[in-house]
Amino acid sequence: MGHLDQVYLKDIISLVGAEQFVSLREHFVRDCEQAMAVLQAALDKGDDAPVLRQAHWLKGVLAQYGARQAEQMAGHLAYDLPADWPARVRELIEETSRACAEIRTID
Repeated sequence: MGHLDQVYLKDIISLVGAEQFVSLREHFVRDCEQAMAVLQAALDKGDDAPVLRQAHWLKGVLAQYGARQAEQMAGHLAYDLPADWPARVRELIEETSRACAEIRTID
């Protein structure tokens, strides 16, 4: 199963053009990598304070590129951290990483 909504991405590409999409794709990957680094640092420190803010921000970015599964995961963390938040954050990082890998293959 793909980690991105391909129909949604095709619509974006048709709206902005393939050349502009390449630039947008690179911004998406860079922004997600930065967000994942912040989340990983929170995990490493055992500090849940930045998770809510970062998950909320990441939810919006993921939604813009059709990363529906990761968007849902971020949405759950953006408003209420469960007791097992470290496990949920690790899952979000993994799913976001998979979405980034998949979007790199789209021209």
